[in-house]
Amino acid sequence: MRNRLVLLAACLGTGSLAAQGSTALYTRWNALAGFEYQRYSFADSVGTSGSSVKSVSQWSLPIVVVAPVGRQMSVDITTHVVHNDVSGASSLTFTGLSDTQLRFLYTLSRDRAVASLSLNLPTGTHSFSTDSFVIASSVSSPYLSFPVSSLGTGFGVTAGLAYTVPAGGWNLGVAGSVRYTSSYDAITNPTVTYNPGLEGRLRLATDRLVGQRGRILLGATYSTFSTDQFSGSGIVSGWFNPGTRIIVDAGYAYVAGRTTVVLSGWDFYRSSGTDNGNQNVDSKENVLNAELRVGRQLSPRVVVEPLAAFRQWSPGSIRGGRLYMFGANTRIGISDQVSATVSGRFATGWVISGARSDLTGTGLTVLLRYQR
Repeated sequence: MRNRLVLLAACLGTGSLAAQGSTALYTRWNALAGFEYQRYSFADSVGTSGSSVKSVSQWSLPIVVVAPVGRQMSVDITTHVVHNDVSGASSLTFTGLSDTQLRFLYTLSRDRAVASLSLNLPTGTHSFSTDSFVIASSVSSPYLSFPVSSLGTGFGVTAGLAYTVPAGGWNLGVAGSVRYTSSYDAITNPTVTYNPGLEGRLRLATDRLVGQRGRILLGATYSTFSTDQFSGSGIVSGWFNPGTRIIVDAGYAYVAGRTTVVLSGWDFYRSSGTDNGNQNVDSKENVLNAELRVGRQLSPRVVVEPLAAFRQWSPGSIRGGRLYMFGANTRIGISDQVSATVSGRFATGWVISGARSDLTGTGLTVLLRYQR
C-alpha cells in the first residue's frame, strides 16, 4: 500500500503519504515558510538591445499550509512574497505577491484513486508595461528554473484524477487533468488582453523496489493546449497555439546503511507553436537535467546531502546553453514537530542569445517546517 501511495503522490505532484487509519494523502497539519534566493550574472548582456540583461535575481518567501479535512480529504494553500531584480539596459525591480494556489485532494478509493480540484487565485501581478515586461519574462525560462517562474495570471480552475494499480512487482499510475484560465491584461500601455486556451495533461508513472535496498521511479507527462487569443489597442488581434509539451523523468535511489544515493533526471520538450498560422520556431525548446545526490545521516536528526547536476538547453533557433551545478542540502530535525532544510548551490556555464555569454549562478534556500 505504501508504494502505491508514493506513486499517487508522484502523479499528483506531492510527496505526502497517508498514515494508517486515514485514506487522505495529507493526514497532519503542516506549515512551511522560509527564504529562497537565486541569481544569475552574465559576462556579456543577453537579449535584444532594447531589453539586454546583465543579471537576474529573485528572492521569495514561500508560505504553505496543509490541513486534513476529515478522513478522506485534505486542503493546501501556497503563495509567495517575491522580489525580482533585472539589471541591464535599465534596472527594473518588482516586489509583491505571486498568485495563490488552493487545492483540494479527495480519496475516492483507498490507496488507489485520488481526485483533485485546484484554484489559481490571481493575487499576483499579471500586467506589465512594455518597458517592464522583461521582469516577468526573465524569470520564466525552464532553463534557469527560478523558484517563482510566474508572477501572475488570471483566475484558473484545474480538475484532475489519479489512479494506481499493482502489476506484479510494479506499481502503475495514471493521472489526468484539465485546466481553465480566465483572460487577463498581460501588457499595459498599450493594453494587450491575453485569453489562454484550455490545457489538458496526462501523466503515466511506475515504480518498484529493486532488490532490498533500491527503488526506481519512471514517469512521463504530456500536455496539450487549445488556441490562445490576444487582442488590444494598437495591435492586430491574433491567436497562438503553444504546441505540445512532454516531460520524461526517472529516478533511482539506493540505501546502504546511513547513506542514500539518488540519481535522477528529467527532459522537458516543447514543440514549436504556431502564431497566426505561421510556425514559431523560437517557441521550440528542449531542457535536459541530470542530478546526483549522496545523503549521509550524521545523527538521528541531521542529514547532509552533497549534489552535482548538469543541464543542457537546446532551443529551436541557433541559441542554447549549458549549466554545471554543485551544492549541498542539510536537513535538520529540530524537534518531533519542527524541521529545517538549508540548501546552497553554485552554477557555472554559458548561454547563447545572439552571441555566447558565460554565466555564473548562486542559490540559497532556508525552509522551516512545522507539523502536528
